[in-house]
Amino acid sequence: MPQKRDGRLPSLLSLAIKLGVILVASISCSKLTAAHQRSRALYRELEAEYARQQERLLVARRSFHELFQVDPGDHAGQLQGGQWIVSNHQRVVWDASDDSGQSAAGSP
Repeated sequence: MPQKRDGRLPSLLSLAIKLGVILVASISCSKLTAAHQRSRALYRELEAEYARQQERLLVARRSFHELFQVDPGDHAGQLQGGQWIVSNHQRVVWDASDDSGQSAAGSP
């Protein structure tokens, strides 16, 4: 009997150590899984925000290009004598020598 008792103690001790290692490994795996899921969720959130910002940048870029576009058609003006001259539009010419302050209208 004493030999059986002596054999049980090391086997119970090794079983307890094995169970402890399995428990620590399973807890570690579950924590790693949870951290990985949080990381993926954060990545998806950042990716969505990046896509929204890219869309806003594209809209702003288009707006900027439309605002400062030089059109060679009828809407474009020419700089003559320090003034912008636009074709097919009526101009108002201010005469500085006129004391009454009236304006004379003429066509280009």
